[in-house]
Amino acid sequence: MLILSKADILKVVDWRAAVEEVGQAFAALAAGRANVPLRTHFPLESQEGLLLLMPGYIEGPASSTGPEGQLAVKLVSIFNHNPARGLPLIYGLVTLFEADTGRPLALLEGATLTAIRTGAAGGAAAKYLANPQPSRLALFGTGVQAETQLKATLAVFSDSLREARVVGRDSLKTARFAERITAETGLPVRVAGGAAEALEGAEIVVTATTSYTPLFEDAMLAPGAHINGIGSYQPSMREVPGETVSRARLVVDAREAALHEAGDVVIPLQEGLIGPEHIYAELGEIVLGTRPGRAGFEPGEISFFKSVGNAAQDVAIAAHIYQKARAAGIGTEVEMF
Repeated sequence: MLILSKADILKVVDWRAAVEEVGQAFAALAAGRANVPLRTHFPLESQEGLLLLMPGYIEGPASSTGPEGQLAVKLVSIFNHNPARGLPLIYGLVTLFEADTGRPLALLEGATLTAIRTGAAGGAAAKYLANPQPSRLALFGTGVQAETQLKATLAVFSDSLREARVVGRDSLKTARFAERITAETGLPVRVAGGAAEALEGAEIVVTATTSYTPLFEDAMLAPGAHINGIGSYQPSMREVPGETVSRARLVVDAREAALHEAGDVVIPLQEGLIGPEHIYAELGEIVLGTRPGRAGFEPGEISFFKSVGNAAQDVAIAAHIYQKARAAGIGTEVEMF
């Protein structure tokens, strides 16, 4: 059994390939080839903790080079007192199994894997929904998710993307983030003075925060902009104005999850700005070609991809990272059985 740490995973991640693998996972989900049960919640109220269990299975090859079936389960613990103890709020592990025998193949550090698959999902959405030659990106947030979203999107549009403008709550942290990402990627990342400055002329907008209120005004968006809404993951959280959601071509990772978990969708529903039918498509339908992407939109139309995450993404990216690590001889082999 192969053990892959955070450092091991980061050594082998290929953002362009990760975007492709996660895109194919969405396609499998839309085609009915993915079995993804509702996640199991196990609260530990005395500890203010929560344990989440998320299994998933993708039938057949998830991509042209993938194995015949992929099976994995993710465990996530969330303990609210941890930050005060100097510990991470969230820990995660992903176990990958051989799909036809159930033999455990690998144990992967889950937080890094989750960040990669979420970034890759945003990259896949931008690939199919954004204008084909974007030059400017607006980024809200300076955390891990903001970083992975930017790197995945840059992998898709490396030939055209020329600048990113970032907005963060902490000016010093934001400046350090911009400097580090510029050095790591070669893409100029500039600190914006506010939402209006960040959004001016931005063809792609990424929101990766924990905000409960919209981060910008609808009128600030450039015509034809595409938005990836990544940060809000509870019904009470929102990053995007209801006016924007109501006029945008709305695409989600999974309809039922978005209608029940995504505040950016739930709140406009409650306000009567949209109905359930406002969801244009699941991203997998667009990857499959059963619904048109950007090429089928009206000129200047806004598009909005709302993601709350799906275990199919974890399965696909865990299998991909495992194959890359095996090929590169990276990781720690353990004789467990």
